[in-house]
Amino acid sequence: MMIAVQLGAMRRSGTTIGDSLVAFRLARPGEAPSLWSRTIDRPGGRFRAKAMLFTLAIGLLAIAVWRWRRRARLRRTSLSDLAG
Repeated sequence: MMIAVQLGAMRRSGTTIGDSLVAFRLARPGEAPSLWSRTIDRPGGRFRAKAMLFTLAIGLLAIAVWRWRRRARLRRTSLSDLAG
């Protein structure tokens, strides 16, 4: 089932004059909502998705720096053992 709603602005309401058409489809009987509609299409969903991706990126960067520093420390330790 498809639903369409047409909205128009009024001069008296203080908004610009224009028309908008909003259309959406209702779920069919027995149809489960998609992951997209359960997360991104909810209020604040795009912000939450971007925040989670940013947090994941920072976490992966922190792990990469930690591993790089750990390897460098192990290399320095093994070089000093060979020299001494």
